Amino acid sequence: MKASFLKGKKILLGITSSISAYKIYDLIRVLKKEGAEVKVILTPQTLKLISPLVISTLSENPPYWDWDLNNPLLHINLARWCDVFLIAPATINTISKLAYGIADNLLTSTWFACNKPKIIAPAANTVMIKDAVIQENLKKLQAQKVLIVPSGKGELACKEFGEGKLADIELIRDYIIKALSPWLWENKKVLITLGSTREYLDPVRFLTNASSGKMGLALAKAVFYQGGTPIIVAGDTSIKIPNWFEVHKVETTQKMLKKCLEIFPNTEAVFMNSAVVDYRFKETFSSKLKKKNEELKITLIPTPDILKALSKIRKNQLLIGFAVETDNLIENAQKKLKEKNLSAIVVNPITVMGKDFYEGILITDRGHREEIKSPSKEEAAFYITKRIAEIFLKKSLKGKELGEKE
Repeated sequence: MKASFLKGKKILLGITSSISAYKIYDLIRVLKKEGAEVKVILTPQTLKLISPLVISTLSENPPYWDWDLNNPLLHINLARWCDVFLIAPATINTISKLAYGIADNLLTSTWFACNKPKIIAPAANTVMIKDAVIQENLKKLQAQKVLIVPSGKGELACKEFGEGKLADIELIRDYIIKALSPWLWENKKVLITLGSTREYLDPVRFLTNASSGKMGLALAKAVFYQGGTPIIVAGDTSIKIPNWFEVHKVETTQKMLKKCLEIFPNTEAVFMNSAVVDYRFKETFSSKLKKKNEELKITLIPTPDILKALSKIRKNQLLIGFAVETDNLIENAQKKLKEKNLSAIVVNPITVMGKDFYEGILITDRGHREEIKSPSKEEAAFYITKRIAEIFLKKSLKGKELGEKE
């Protein structure tokens, strides 16, 4: 089940005259599917590229591109209506106008009338977007707390290859949630492990488990939504990790340990969500073992305990463990919490592995315990990371509106 972060949110979408404007049809579909309300402002030139009728059909609201004599305060009303204002795609022309305070059409006038969270997703030719003046304009907007969605790399409309493509729709969607979320992890680097490890007997046979990596990715997104920088160490997964995250791929538990030890000192927290294999083969083979009509006896020995190793070198970092248990969930979790010197542990029943729903129990070294149930792993991950920030980082949502930055 998809998370409902955008349900009931009012999104004002500005579309400018980039050739990539047609991609925004898909963005509107995504936003509407997740329960958001969408209103659209077009620049006059954009009318040559996309259809107002299609926009109206998809958004269930008529688009705007000029003032109505019967509604001279349209720009004020739209600015007051929205929860977040996104311009995608944003052309070089519009970006420059916003940087220098030029309000010469309905879109730019509404922008300056709006005091809600703002986002820009640029799209342009590589040379244009890398121009020093344009880069300076983007920095000016960032200094004004405008979120800039990084443009993608690839083949552009001009047949050149490079930066300037409109960002993936999924990334733009994630930036909208980021703009609407409290930044409890602002300026924090967070190490997140996900997926399963593999322990090889020979080049084709190995021990592993059924972990999908879904929860780990949800944790990474939750940290991103709340202003942090996730760094992912990923074992074997059945999911696609977006290419805009910093990802380090590993296979074995030993390699995951090595990578975590390398990254951990420069982070503020680790969420150890990967399902590492607890045992490896004492003897391994460099070529494939041939099947014989006789018993094969093998010996298994423990793999390294990554969290325990991290606890020995920790300074002020938070160590958050995850465990899957078939019985005695709380007792087993409390034992691991103490033995591994963790800040907190989240224990899950075996039934959540590979599933989209979530249930678990959060236990901290401060005696806090609470049950978590959620229809989606994205929402559960957001809640878990939020509670960890509130408990350990002394962050609070009390008296704050969603979208207001700290």
